[in-house]
Amino acid sequence: MQAEGIPHGICKIRIITRVESGLYDDMSDKLHQLNVSYVEMEDRLLLRATTRAGEEYRVWLTRRFTILLFDVLNKAMDKKGGAVSVGSRRQTRQMFKAGALEREFEAEKTTSYPLGEAGILACMIRTGTGTKDAFHLELLPEEGRGITLNLDQSLMYMFHNILTQGVARAGWQLYDETSSATGKTH
Repeated sequence: MQAEGIPHGICKIRIITRVESGLYDDMSDKLHQLNVSYVEMEDRLLLRATTRAGEEYRVWLTRRFTILLFDVLNKAMDKKGGAVSVGSRRQTRQMFKAGALEREFEAEKTTSYPLGEAGILACMIRTGTGTKDAFHLELLPEEGRGITLNLDQSLMYMFHNILTQGVARAGWQLYDETSSATGKTH
């Protein structure tokens, strides 16, 4: 059974990689919060990203798409020295000490939903390098607008972590299908 308003259907999943330094604006200063939750009725993860302006972007992730997303994130972290190196950076440690992974999602601050309240079903990943060597990650539906995240090394690690926690709550046991880096929650 499908929950009302939640996107459904089957799409072909594509990964497009491009590296074009300086092409994208650094959006990290607009990002307020990322959250990944498991919706049992749909057997999907829901990624929610909010901006400081109160916009909430909702992206549904299937199990199959999440496996590909982990592969993309793991390769990006490997280029930066690996998960251990990225996770031990001073900025990353400070984010952990500040409780970045323990804060409740602030849904009450949402004022608009640019992708609609139901969100989109992610079908395509585009990656590249944004300004200040940020990892540029686009999660797109089969057609239409998606979400763009420009993640510095610490934010990339944190995103990987919350995605890992979402997978654990889902009970998907992706660890054999993705790199061992997804098997640890910090």
